[in-house]
Amino acid sequence: MNEVGQVIPVRPYPPKEIFDLDTPNFMPAPELWAWIKAVFLNEHSEVFNPDHIHLDSFYWPQIAVMWANGGFIKQGRFVVGQAEKVMINMGGWKKARQEEQFEQWFGQVPEYLITVDAKFAQVANDIAFCALVEHELYHIAHKRDEWGIPQFNRETGLPKLEIKGHDVEEFTGVVRRYGASEEVQTMIDAAKQRPEISRSDIYHACGTCFLKVV
Repeated sequence: MNEVGQVIPVRPYPPKEIFDLDTPNFMPAPELWAWIKAVFLNEHSEVFNPDHIHLDSFYWPQIAVMWANGGFIKQGRFVVGQAEKVMINMGGWKKARQEEQFEQWFGQVPEYLITVDAKFAQVANDIAFCALVEHELYHIAHKRDEWGIPQFNRETGLPKLEIKGHDVEEFTGVVRRYGASEEVQTMIDAAKQRPEISRSDIYHACGTCFLKVV
């Protein structure tokens, strides 16, 4: 409980069963989504982040979260978290099998899915865990039109969502709240130095960049 009497939700840890080799590699994590809503989407929380407020209108399992028994390697990096828009781009039995699996996990096919490496979550400190979760939340962005105006579904009134890529190598909001990772700090340090090659030189050295000069 904090100084104003608010109960601070306890950070959820992966269930022990996820580490049992006799169980499936994935397990739904409704407790993690409940914690996300209470900690990051609740304006009365000490770590509330208004950058994610568009997600507060969604409930489990419209946005679902699950534990995975381990991460995976992609483009030379070990991945411990992933946010994705659920799309079943197939038909027939393949489509039916995937839909049945989602329904067994969540009761319906989610619109978006966040997966977290349980082994990472088990050993990560609170700051590292929060940074990972917020990183994945930033990927599920409020869709905007060509003028930058947030879009809403006319039928439901809910915000329209989309998957957003990194601002650079990380989301600005994550760096603002948790500091720069080693890779981002390297970029920051480089940006503080006088450029070795001027911007105009780069434009003229790259045909694609040259076409974009205004």
